[in-house]
Amino acid sequence: MKRRRFRPKPLTTRRKLLLTVIVVLPVLAVFTFGNRGLLKRFALESRYNKAHKDLYREREIGDSIRAEIERLKTDSLEVERVVRERFGMIRPGDEVYKIQEEE
Repeated sequence: MKRRRFRPKPLTTRRKLLLTVIVVLPVLAVFTFGNRGLLKRFALESRYNKAHKDLYREREIGDSIRAEIERLKTDSLEVERVVRERFGMIRPGDEVYKIQEEE
């Protein structure tokens, strides 16, 4: 008895297309929606950029506060200005005028 050799059928265009879709579609889905996919990457990049901007804004605020502290430590006129503005203090001999706004 002769053995028959297995000969695969040649793939038709339709079968090739179907096979390609079956292989490519899940791969694309994983790259797009997976835990390390494109959507996750875009979201993380957006969060990173926002955090980066927040960090620089906070650094600028901290730098301005440090500069104000240094001015208050070294400049007596600056201390006097702050005391007059925030606490309403006056020097002996100063005259205070209260201005009332009309309603």
